[in-house]
Amino acid sequence: MVTISRNDLQGLLVSCPNLKLVEVLPESSYREFHLRGAINVPLDNDFEERILHEIPDKHQTVIVYSLNFECKNSEQAVRRLMILGYQNVYDYEPGKIDWNAAQLPVENGLSPTDSFEKKQGFLFSYTLLPLFDVLMH
Repeated sequence: MVTISRNDLQGLLVSCPNLKLVEVLPESSYREFHLRGAINVPLDNDFEERILHEIPDKHQTVIVYSLNFECKNSEQAVRRLMILGYQNVYDYEPGKIDWNAAQLPVENGLSPTDSFEKKQGFLFSYTLLPLFDVLMH
């Protein structure tokens, strides 16, 4: 397993603009703040299914992170990604606490795609049924 430092991550973000940055903490932690551009794939029972959906290319450069050195979620995620066959996986072991302490860019809330999907699901579930009732009468 390859762990990287904050400086390594900053370099990779510049030299490899298409890399995937993945926070593996629960959604509530991700909403609080996350590294700019990161997606959220919590390390849970659905991790493998979600990661395959989010990052289908197993040759893609993937950097995972969690909270800090004590949190082992990112280490476990790297192992699970390697079992799935991902080849370019790195663990930003210092995590988002280190990144935030260095006053580097973070975001709050859901990513735009997560937010859109959730809103669409909300609209679908609450507006389709009344519309269906109107059409049927």
